[in-house]
Formats: sequence, structure tokens, C-alpha cells
Amino acid sequence: MALINTVLSQKDSRLLEQAILKHGEIADISQLDEIFQSAYSRKSDRRRRVSLLARAGWLIRIRRGLYLIVTDLSARASGSLSTLVISNALNSRSYISFANALNWNGMFDQLTKTVGAITTARPRNYRFQNTEFRFLKVEEKLFFGFSGQRVDGKIVNIGEIEKVILDYLFLRRNAATLTLVIEKLREYQSKFDFAKMIEYAKAYNITVQRNLGFLLDSLGVSSDPLHEIARSNRKGFSKMHPGAKTFNAKWRLYYDPGIIE
Repeated sequence: MALINTVLSQKDSRLLEQAILKHGEIADISQLDEIFQSAYSRKSDRRRRVSLLARAGWLIRIRRGLYLIVTDLSARASGSLSTLVISNALNSRSYISFANALNWNGMFDQLTKTVGAITTARPRNYRFQNTEFRFLKVEEKLFFGFSGQRVDGKIVNIGEIEKVILDYLFLRRNAATLTLVIEKLREYQSKFDFAKMIEYAKAYNITVQRNLGFLLDSLGVSSDPLHEIARSNRKGFSKMHPGAKTFNAKWRLYYDPGIIE
């Protein structure tokens, strides 16, 4: 088997430096092609060069047509570039949510090998190095409540803490995540803008509204605006999670006592 030459030529080094200066450490094939035009006139030669640099380790494929540009081969496995930046590069029409957004806001200190994001595009999962990137789809009307934050020199959309709680209640309604939600609501109660959270919740379905109202009651936070909505919808009932069995008449909600105790 032929050995691959990992030594970067001056020409290729200059081209990769130009790519980083213009696009950052992540670039797609069209951006690389544009940069490489100054040295390789034929498109086939440019694509062949990109392929060779990828085989040599100077370009790491994140997904088809998207590459991480490596500046130091000895450090390429260290994962120096933020996974939040990589997530945004995988899907620019998304925002970071769940544990990663809580971590960004100083509310979650455990390491996670999964980056969760919300998108209006079709749901996709990617794996890059040791991290899984999960994109969950919501309707356009629920794609709000985030802002651009500078991460490693890039602007990344990160969910507001109030919106993150609602994302959990809407998309990850199980005993484990609900335990996490009530834990964070209690621990960081002074940091949450509950009026904003309630206003955001009005865009969601009755199950999310009932769950949030019930949780706010358990915290001693006024849930009156949500209860007004819930009182106008007395049909049926909701569940905190599939295994919840204790009924709360005010919210017409089956809840799990173990989560709020």
C-alpha cells in the first residue's frame, strides 16, 4: 500500500491559509474550489487536489462537501474547534438548544457527546469525530427565541434559556429530561424570565402549556396567563410523560410526583 505524503507544500499551505482567512476553519467544496482557482485552472484538478488534501489529513470531511481545515496535523484529533460552530456549519438554519444551550448559559456543567439543535429543515443526524449532531424539526411558528452569539470567531445561533425549557417540554418529554427541567428551573429560578417563557408558550400546544403551568405552580411562580388558556380548553387531558399516572384537575394533566418532589 502506498504511503500518503502528509507534508504540505507551500502552494497548498498558502491556499488553505487563504481559505481560513476568508471562510474560517470550516469551508464547503464550492468555497475551496473558488480559492483553489488561483493555482489550478481546471476544475477536475481542483477537485483532485481537495481529495488529496483530505486523504493526507489537511481537510477533514464533516459531511459530504463540507470540510474542517487543519492547520496542525499533530493537533487534528484534539477537537479544538467548538462543536457549536460545527453544528451551525452543518445546518445554518438552526439554533443550539437543550444541554448545549444550558451549558453556554452556565447552567449545565456535564460533558456531552451529543449536540442538539432545532431547525425548520428536515431532521438529520450527523456524526463527526466523537460527537453526534442531532437536528430536530419544528414548524416555522416555533422557530424563534434564539440569538447569535460569537463562538470561536463565528456567529452561532443559541437558544434563550426560556425557549430551551419549552424545547424540552415539546420535543423531549420523558421522565429523565423533565427531572432535569425542574432541577434547572429551581436552581436558576432568578435567571429565568418567566413572563417571557409564558408568552413563548402561547405558540405551543395545550400539552406544553399544561406542563409548564403545572411546573410553575410547583415553583410558586404565577401561571395565571397559562391557566386562562387551559380553562378554555377543557376537552381531554395531557400527560407529563407517557408513564405519568397521577391526575391534577386544575391542569387536566397526569403528572409524575417523583419529578416535583
